[in-house]
Amino acid sequence: MQLYPNITPYHDFHLSVGDGHQIHVQEYGDPDGLPVVVCHGGPGVGLHADNCRFFDPTRYRIILYSQRGCGQSTPHLINANTTAELVADLDYLRIYLGLEKWLLSGGSWGATLCLLYAIEHTQHVQGLILRGTFLATSADLNWLYSSAGAAAHFYPELYARFSQNLPDVTSILKFYQQQLNDDNQINANHFAKLWCQWENVLSHGKQQHQWGLSSPQLGLNMARLMVHYFAAQCFITDNFISEHYKKISKIPTWFIHGRHDLVCRFNAVQQLAEQLNAQLLILDGIGHGVDNNVSLSAVRRAADLMYIKLSRHKCKD
Repeated sequence: MQLYPNITPYHDFHLSVGDGHQIHVQEYGDPDGLPVVVCHGGPGVGLHADNCRFFDPTRYRIILYSQRGCGQSTPHLINANTTAELVADLDYLRIYLGLEKWLLSGGSWGATLCLLYAIEHTQHVQGLILRGTFLATSADLNWLYSSAGAAAHFYPELYARFSQNLPDVTSILKFYQQQLNDDNQINANHFAKLWCQWENVLSHGKQQHQWGLSSPQLGLNMARLMVHYFAAQCFITDNFISEHYKKISKIPTWFIHGRHDLVCRFNAVQQLAEQLNAQLLILDGIGHGVDNNVSLSAVRRAADLMYIKLSRHKCKD
């Protein structure tokens, strides 16, 4: 199953959300279709236009945006940039677009944000399509960055270089915060490269030999945002999502998860899916990235099935 064809946005704009921040927004598909907003990963990756291709443009109104401080949103700062503010920005965007309800979709950190938004604004959420879901617990951070985590056992030689032989996750995150915010740009870029290469290995199973994403500054900005959030455990209490799952138990939800995901723990997502009585599509032999046809087809399939389900609900109403 292939993705839907490339299309151009019919609306491309910046929206002021306060504190000096403006978020970049693009809309695709049918303006009268079922609205779906796509939350990107990271934190700090920014919107990717190909994410609109999971959704049928003749049926969906597809909303992509870059969260505070990344992509084409401005400025690229960590000031006034917390999870609560990202959730507030998302609801401000919904109100600005004149929507009472919408579907939310996201992968990795984007899935985290979708879940947090749904817990706080349940009445405005029609459904959730979540891929490679990150639950932002201390166990998740240990899985990613501690010497006892899965990633360190799969890539011990790379982990030694990434961790700088520091003893625990707290020390590693504090160290990277200091280095990434160093006034010495050469030093800051060096550690941004180490950070992003570790993330790339965990997501795609290979090192990123050409540094910089599209430029070193973008890589530095992404690393700063990620460390800013993870050092604060994403500005939420431990196990927040699992402790509040009942608030979203009636929302139609699809989880898509690779069994071999080294970024987001499969067992934790499986447990949450059972608690929510949600659909769970397990991708055997697949990791975290969407650089394979299996993952791409799975997300499109979930989007097609969700449209059918919500359309049936609308007919009953």
